[in-house]
Amino acid sequence: MRILAAAGGTAGHVNPMLATAEQLVARGHEVIAVGTATGLEAELVPAAGLELVTIDRIPLPRRPSVDLLRLPGRLAGAVGDLRSVIRDRDIRVVLGFGGYVSAPAYLAARMERIPVVIQEQNARAGIANRLGARWAKAVSLTFGTTRLKARDGVTRVTGLPLRPAISVLAADRRDPERSRARRRAAAERFGFNPDERIIVVTGGSSGARRLNTAFSAAGADIVDHAQVLHVTGRGKESDIAPGVVGDRYRTVDYVTDMEEVYAMADLVVTRAGAGMVAELAALAIPAVVVPLPIGNGEQYLNAQPSIEAGGFLHIADEDFTADAVRDRIIPLLTEEELTRRSLILAGAGVSDGAAAVADLVEGVL
Repeated sequence: MRILAAAGGTAGHVNPMLATAEQLVARGHEVIAVGTATGLEAELVPAAGLELVTIDRIPLPRRPSVDLLRLPGRLAGAVGDLRSVIRDRDIRVVLGFGGYVSAPAYLAARMERIPVVIQEQNARAGIANRLGARWAKAVSLTFGTTRLKARDGVTRVTGLPLRPAISVLAADRRDPERSRARRRAAAERFGFNPDERIIVVTGGSSGARRLNTAFSAAGADIVDHAQVLHVTGRGKESDIAPGVVGDRYRTVDYVTDMEEVYAMADLVVTRAGAGMVAELAALAIPAVVVPLPIGNGEQYLNAQPSIEAGGFLHIADEDFTADAVRDRIIPLLTEEELTRRSLILAGAGVSDGAAAVADLVEGVL
């Protein structure tokens, strides 16, 4: 069976698609991805060995704008292109992960009368997936609190499809000997002592600056309690407070294999994108989450179950200051507290959703 998988723009959309595609290919199906020539998918999809069909980027404006006036023409063109792909390549199912690439794929599938399967990463569903759910045959949810369902089909809470490297690390972390070996190797790579606590700070791209400035401003106090790997984001190294970088506080601008960073992390300070939240929960790594105060509030909602359970500590963006780092994060850095929070996350039984989403795809035929 040939499947068209729509995901583009961010790693939060593309990585779950790649994880599910790997499952489907292993089951004997062919997956063709649809994305844009400029998004992250243009690099990640070919690197994963998948064919990428590109369409123009079509923003879905939330308010009146020039883009809203241009939307009908752009959308019609993309839908027409994808209808041709569906017919020419004998596509049997469209699998969408949200974002601006998915909306035209859902519409094309409807016009060609083939099933749609949706995977929603966030606790609050996006516009494209809300549209597609009106005729989807199956909807996969990462979080049970998400208010989205297939109007005429199956809706299941599957968890987020995790990158294979994360699934392997999750298994390794459950084995004490393998966990120690991976921690030692990662710590050696980044120049840390594996026998001391290690904090990882990462704000992504658009959300990095506030985390960079506030956390590093407290760096001189933090290093008395833990070592720090601070992933600043490209072009944001200047955000780091002067004089803090040293043997116990190291910075890198970007890491391609975050699973190696996770392998040594005792605590992660981060935003609350769905992918990050799901990966940390699956790995049972305690976190301090500082949700971005933009969009429709989905970042806080993504992390809410783990916050309320006690695995994550929430600090609002406006409250994330150097004083908050000293007053609220340093007290977490005891073996007892970190272990307690890790056990809470491990007990939640967060699963890898890739196989479950693949089951949904096969089930709609």
